[in-house]
Amino acid sequence: MQANWYYIENDETVGPTTLEDLARRIGKSGESRLVWTQGMAEWTDAGAVPALSRLFRPGSPPIPTASEPPIAVEPVTQERVPLKQRLGHELFEYSMISTYLFVCFGALLFYKAAILRSDGIEFAPFGIAAIKALVLGKFVLILHALKVGERKGGPAVLLLDIFKKSVVFLVFLGFLAVLEDIIAGFFHGREIRDVISEIGGGTLQQVLATGVLLLLILIPYFTFRIVSVRLGDGVLWKLLTERSAATSS
Repeated sequence: MQANWYYIENDETVGPTTLEDLARRIGKSGESRLVWTQGMAEWTDAGAVPALSRLFRPGSPPIPTASEPPIAVEPVTQERVPLKQRLGHELFEYSMISTYLFVCFGALLFYKAAILRSDGIEFAPFGIAAIKALVLGKFVLILHALKVGERKGGPAVLLLDIFKKSVVFLVFLGFLAVLEDIIAGFFHGREIRDVISEIGGGTLQQVLATGVLLLLILIPYFTFRIVSVRLGDGVLWKLLTERSAATSS
């Protein structure tokens, strides 16, 4: 049996291990935990995984010891999501990503507009912010679909995973944004060198500053996304939005 399963224990990622060993550990502890294996979109509670859910049913057979034959486990099956539901989910995710980027870009451009206005220069930034947010939001969704930045050997340390994906997406987003500007410039009869010379403001310092700002925007995004996946479906959102129970002194 292949050792390609991971689980969370004491806030740490453990693995890889076999499905048989994972089932035995869960059976001995009597507690569920978040698990992940290749082919699963995100961390999932063991009770919701077909191969492990039988362990939590009343009257389920005991977990065998090392000397006993292994338990029979059901293979992990991928449920086919209806096309309409999948498109709706992707549209919602695209709108959330674009909205987040619009808020970030809009705040930065609003600050720039306020400085220019103090010098008597009028600058209307929100149209630019909306266009940039929609374009980059589209690219982010495409990169997620292509599983760019996903670690093949399983989840990594949380901080490293967040930073690595932020940097990887920064590189790809920069490349795709430049490529789109070049293609758009071509259809408008502009030379490639003219388009490149205007990227990021036209100077190396402005290009680096733009890259740093985009990285600082991506880090909170991936922090929320990865922590949400590791905690389980909807857990982080509930922690942020639901009123906490009052504690008695």
